[in-house]
Amino acid sequence: MIFKIKKLDNKQMFYAGLAMVILSYIPYLLLGENSIVPYHDQLDGEIIAYIYQAKYLFSKGNTIPEFLNGASKTALTVPAPLALILFKIFSPFLAYMILQFSCHVVSYVGMYFLSLECTDNGIIALIAAMLFTYIPFLPLYGFSQYGAPCLILCVLWLYRGVHKCVSYFYIVLYAMMSSLILCGFAWLGAGVLWVGILGLRKQLKKHKEIVAGMCLMLSMYFLENISLIGQILGITESVISHKSEYVLNSKPFWSTFTGYLKNNDAHSSDNHVWIFYLTCFVMILLWCGIKYVAGQNLDGLIIQRKRITSIFIFISLVCLIAAFSENSIIVAARGRMGTLKAFQLSRILWITSAFWYVELVLCLDVLWNMRSRMKYAMYMVSAPLLMYAFFITLKASMIKPCIQEILLPEYETISYSDYLAIGVMEQVETHIQEKDGLTKEEYKVASIGIDPSAALYHGFYCVDGYSNNYDLEYKHKFREVILPELERNEWLKSYYDDWGNRCYLFFSEIPGYYNVEKNSAWINNLQLDTKSLKNLGCDYILSALYIVNAEELNLEWMDERTFETENSYYQIFIYKIKKFD
Repeated sequence: MIFKIKKLDNKQMFYAGLAMVILSYIPYLLLGENSIVPYHDQLDGEIIAYIYQAKYLFSKGNTIPEFLNGASKTALTVPAPLALILFKIFSPFLAYMILQFSCHVVSYVGMYFLSLECTDNGIIALIAAMLFTYIPFLPLYGFSQYGAPCLILCVLWLYRGVHKCVSYFYIVLYAMMSSLILCGFAWLGAGVLWVGILGLRKQLKKHKEIVAGMCLMLSMYFLENISLIGQILGITESVISHKSEYVLNSKPFWSTFTGYLKNNDAHSSDNHVWIFYLTCFVMILLWCGIKYVAGQNLDGLIIQRKRITSIFIFISLVCLIAAFSENSIIVAARGRMGTLKAFQLSRILWITSAFWYVELVLCLDVLWNMRSRMKYAMYMVSAPLLMYAFFITLKASMIKPCIQEILLPEYETISYSDYLAIGVMEQVETHIQEKDGLTKEEYKVASIGIDPSAALYHGFYCVDGYSNNYDLEYKHKFREVILPELERNEWLKSYYDDWGNRCYLFFSEIPGYYNVEKNSAWINNLQLDTKSLKNLGCDYILSALYIVNAEELNLEWMDERTFETENSYYQIFIYKIKKFD
């Protein structure tokens, strides 16, 4: 009877947390396209990849005519291929919201039940699940990070020989909803390591399901990325990627290692530094004074000590590999690997976030099961720590700015509709059609002070854009257009020549600004080779700024008017590139 009550309590905890996850989407329902969503690495590139890969999903051709003058499909590789179905069926915003909601639900469910594998305490499971769910991972990366707890849970089930069908199904689903390049390689590497350990222990036959699961994941990733793999191997495409010109920078080993151990990297920040210190404290407690704190639960704490220590060693090993990959010696060796040098082995860190929150569960379970005299002292210490954790997690979450947008209308943050110029680009399209009698398929544009993703989002044919894998020859052609501006600013020159993912019309008067708010600035002396831009097929420049020297650049300000709405972030000036003699 006690067991049943415990399970019922855990079930109630689970549904209470799930209800909170669902209710947290009320701000998005109220705001709609005015919702605040991450735009870096999301609206500037990934959403465009989903939109156009979905549009040309069943097309026979291998190019996307709207993007970078007709770039290859491999220039817009999506991190979660199965999510293309959403973008094929629904509007981009609704597809984005459904994907984000799916990520949060899978994250919550996975972390909750993974936590119950470590402790039968529903309160601890709820704490860990809620904290993990609201880490501000990027939704357009699919299950790459959000789905990790569920993946670990399924692997544990396979190890124990239970729930095999469910586990195999989710492994396939995870591979279809995540990226091989961003995190899949790390899971496969961890799988190889585990299979090796099982082999050394002569337990492979007993745990053959683990090998089967890994083979399933490998097969799915291979099928999804066959075009990209073929390009890298020079089988399907003969073009050279602009990645071959990447200039890699090394990092000092020790400070990089400790930084990763405490804070992870910029693309997988998970606010775990407090878990790191809590883990260190609990490990010291368990290794130095376990008999004093254990009471009658000595055997249970010994098991948890082994788990906590093993996971900490695994995370440390991953951080060592990531730091070592950015050491000067390795970076020098990578620099001679052509396109492959751009592969970021440090993304292996993406798999550690879920393990850190497993460490949290185990540590809280240890504190919960101490002898009574110590337990209440630990509660007093851990309670404010958890309050702090919830505070920093919600502060960094994607829900906070949406709530602020509702409660404080004057709250100044770029929304989904702001970034993509919804309501403004439609005016631009209509004006060009009325003025010059051209449809979007009959001309090409470039953007200044507006991320090119805004024009691409609305179906304009663009000569500029964001891609981490496009033709090196095109990079060189586009460089001719922006060379006068690059020569005026060393940072911009290095940014484009050494990296070059942003194929943008840079301007040195405000370097690094890709989104300029209306009525905030103008360009006094823009230096672009507009003849080279015209040779790329560009007919119009859509600018967020007034260009003072437009005439010198052979640009005509169409009708001397701007396009905007009352609440739009941008105002757009249309400049037509006149014919050259």
